[in-house]
Formats: sequence, structure tokens, C-alpha cells
Amino acid sequence: MPFKWKSKGRTKYSPDDLKSAVLEVVNENKALRTTAKKYNVDKMTLKRYVLKYQTDKDITFSPNFVSSQIFSSDEESLLVEYLLTSANLYYGLTPKQTRKFAYQFGQENNKKLPENWKKNECASYDWLKGFMSRHSQLSLRTPEATSLGRATAFNRHNVQEFYKNLRNLLEREPYGPESVYNLDETGVTTAHKPQKIIARKGQKQISKSTSAERGILVTVCCAINALGNSVPPFFIFPRVRIQDYMIQGAPPGSIAVTHESGWMTADNFVNYLDHFIKHTKCSKENKCILVLDNHDSPISPKALEKCKLNGIHLLILPPHTSHRLQPLDVSVFGPFKRYYNEQADAWMVGHPGQTISLKNIPELVGLAYVRAFSPSNITKGFSTTGIYPFNPHLFEDIDFAGAEVTNRPNQELGQNPEKEIDINDPTAQPGTSISQQESTAQSSTSSFQQKSTSNATKTTSVLFKSPEEVRPYPRVPPRLKKGGRKPRRTRILTDTPEKEAIDAEYNMREEKKRMKTKIQQVK
Repeated sequence: MPFKWKSKGRTKYSPDDLKSAVLEVVNENKALRTTAKKYNVDKMTLKRYVLKYQTDKDITFSPNFVSSQIFSSDEESLLVEYLLTSANLYYGLTPKQTRKFAYQFGQENNKKLPENWKKNECASYDWLKGFMSRHSQLSLRTPEATSLGRATAFNRHNVQEFYKNLRNLLEREPYGPESVYNLDETGVTTAHKPQKIIARKGQKQISKSTSAERGILVTVCCAINALGNSVPPFFIFPRVRIQDYMIQGAPPGSIAVTHESGWMTADNFVNYLDHFIKHTKCSKENKCILVLDNHDSPISPKALEKCKLNGIHLLILPPHTSHRLQPLDVSVFGPFKRYYNEQADAWMVGHPGQTISLKNIPELVGLAYVRAFSPSNITKGFSTTGIYPFNPHLFEDIDFAGAEVTNRPNQELGQNPEKEIDINDPTAQPGTSISQQESTAQSSTSSFQQKSTSNATKTTSVLFKSPEEVRPYPRVPPRLKKGGRKPRRTRILTDTPEKEAIDAEYNMREEKKRMKTKIQQVK
């Protein structure tokens, strides 16, 4: 049986057309068949209503059938708003969860529910399909997996602190787009991800050859500027000695270094700065801004001193926000990985029985690099992150909705309301007391949540329960203030106070390492 039953041969007409047809037949003695054809009304239906009208002048011309709808239009609108809000909070409902929620919503509001709903304790699939078709703003989407750290750290406070630091730098010097850079590294492996292929329809398992189950990682460090240009790649191979093949086929100007792990280290970062300075020609007379992520392992006093001497202002992003604030992550690395996999796929097809090795990595990267690091992709990354052109008001409330789930006050066992808030909470606002934080958390509920509550209040009677009352939006409970490592934040690393703090922290770490080595030697 089809989901939507379609009438065969039954014509559609409005009550006004039916009334006009009846009046013409009765008052003007028009032919029944001709009038029915004129108004697109069924002949037998017109005849039936003519006989009714001749008997009783007060008949109604509306259809006498009643459509069976479980929820009213206003109630379905509340359900739609609840589903969209949950998706914005990064806690969207699956089709199965939506059906169960609809059953709970109907049960709590004493709706007349079908027997199969009561038997299965969830709404039917046909209801969900009809509900989705009635509300075109809803669709079944595959969500992007987002870690809890990214969802909570991307809040208005952290983002505005970053823009505040960026504004501070832009006001010091007249920086143009050619002087605003973004630096980040990505990894490519010898085991690529195969692309889609054409195969037999209905076949249960489709396979395609790759080099290995787990490949060897090579780090590629890249930098771009807001003008649309890029610095040649910087390769870090997991080897001890540098070989000639490490830059064969790579983009012109590329260099390669080695490290046992293949990762970026403090020494390799200093080497990269030499590479960066060579190609950007930055100096104290030609300063630039270099935006990079919050991974502080490559940052060392030597690197900061080199930046200071060559007019490089290092600005780090807030932790776990690179997916929205870093131009390379937003618009360049995605196409680069896709093009790299395409080139690796083509290489495997052209070399059957052979595997991709480290010798092939530079050439594959070179082919993908030309396509991904285009001026349009690069400039789009800077504009969509608000870095250049500078736009600190780029993100709206809906962009920070994921952080609302963990926007919570801190509670102490004591009764002093003026104690400082937990600085380890990435969503906490520094400089406010617990009592202030509680009022902020209560008032920071997003506008779309408030709207749903207000709509629920004016929809039906007092006994009506809104979707949020039946199934509250996710919200973490308050937690006790606990110690832990010092949280990272957005900073201008080359400013004197930050540089001195990093130097002191670095020296302390090195001293601990020396003491540990000395103790082990004594033992």
C-alpha cells in the first residue's frame, strides 16, 4: 500500500466553486453536466448537492469528512522547534528517538493515540514520514562528529578574547592581507582512503587495494596569507637522516627535515621559522602576524626570540577552536586531503601490485597541493573565520549553541558566594563571582529556547506540557571547583609578559628533566 493514497478520477474543487455551481443549476436552470464541467465538480456530487439545496437552503458546502491528526498544527510547530534546537545544541534526535519522544509528548498531554503507538511505546514510522513531509525545514542529515572539547570551548567568551588580541595587533601596525598568515600542520600517510568506485548494484562488499592497513605518517607544515599566497610545504619524515627523495616531486621551494616520530618539535619549529622568514621576507621593518593553533609543544624561548628579531607576532587560537577559527582547517586542508587521496588512488591503479612508500609522498603531495592551495580557497578561509577582513561579529548565537549545554555555574561546599569561579572551566567567565555566574548562566539561555517556552505557554491550556517539559534540553549539573593543570587560552606569545612567562616555564621543565636524569644516573 502506498504511503500517500492518491485518488483516481476524483476532482478537486473548493466549497465556493461547489456553491456557485449549485446556484447556477437551481436559479439559472443551467444544464447539470455543463455546469459540472465548468466548475470542475463531479456530476453526481453536484446533483446530490442540488437536491439537498432544493430541500434545505441552509446546507453547508464543505466536505463532511474529518481528517485524523494526532497533534495540532501549533503542537507540531513546537515539536519542530524542539528538534531544531536540539540539533543546534549538538544533541539532535535520531528518527527512532523522535518517534519515542512523540509518543511521550502525546501521552503527557492526554492525546488520543493509536493502539500501535501504545503497543510499541513509540510513534509509527508512517507518522514520522508524514510529519517530515508536512515540515519542509526538517531533513535527515548525517552529523559531523564533534568532540565535547570543541563543542564546549567554542563559546562567545573565548572567541571574543581571540578577536580582542587580533584587534590589538592590527591597531599596532597597518597590516595588509599579505602580512596576515596562518600556520598549521597536517599528516599524510602511505595508506590512503579509497575513493568511491562503480561496481555491481546489490553486491554486499566492495574492496579496493591500499598500500597497508596502517600507513607511515609524514607531517606537512603549511602557511598561507590572506592575500591568497602560500609558503612552500615543510616536510617532517619519520627518519633519522635526510635523503634526496624527500623533496623530489614536491612543490618548488619545499624543504624536509627528519625526526624519529615524524611530528613537529621545538627544534623543527625553529627550522621552520628559518624557512618561513626566507619566503616571507619578514623583518622588524616588514612585520607580520602569524596565527597558529594552541599546541604549545613546539614553542620554545629560542623560537620566540627568532620571531621577535624578525618582526613575527605569534597569535595562538583558543584551545579546541581551530575547526571554526583556523583558515587552513576551514577551507584548505579538507580539499587537500581529498585531492591527495585521489592522487594516491590513481597511483595505485597505475602501479598494480606495488605499494606507496615514503618516496612517493612528496610527488603525491605536490599534485594535490597545486589544486587545494588555490587563492580562492585560501582567501575564503580567512574571510569565513573573520580574521581578514577583520570581522569580530561574524558568529551569531546559534554558532555558540553547543556551548550552552555546559554553560554552568560552579558550586562550593561552603557558603561564600564571592569565591572565584573555576578557571579550568572553558565556558566560565573570568572575574565574576559564583552568584554572578549563576545569574549569567540562567540568563544566557539562547533565544530559540526561550521562544519555544513562550510558544508552549500560549498554545493550549494550563495542563499542557511543552516538549521541553516532557524532555528537557541537555544541561550538565554544577560541579565542585577542582584543581588541575592550568588551562590554555589565546595569547600573543611574542609580547614581553607572555614571552617571559613562557621562558620561565620552559626553564622549569628543562630543570625537572635534568634533575630526573641525574637521579636515574645515581641509581
